[in-house]
Amino acid sequence: MDIVIGPASSIGTPGRKGVANNGEAVEAKILSVRSPRQRRGIPPVGEDERRNGRSCEDPSSGRVMVLLVPEGYKVPRDIESGNYRIFLRFVPRRG
Repeated sequence: MDIVIGPASSIGTPGRKGVANNGEAVEAKILSVRSPRQRRGIPPVGEDERRNGRSCEDPSSGRVMVLLVPEGYKVPRDIESGNYRIFLRFVPRRG
């Protein structure tokens, strides 16, 4: 019998450390898809704009997707900075 004291080991194979090379393909899983946000107009009198006055509308022809990248080490650490362009290619699963 083994007795382990401390945090449980992670499930699955351990990921590699590092960051993806520029232009390297990264596979992701789609978790959800929804329609774009619709602008609700001017807030009622006395209420502040929830987004601090920023007018940020989604394009009417857009789709909002939540993606899971299983190999998270391939995602740049500063992805939230907005300094990256992301290209999607949809390939159907076979079999």
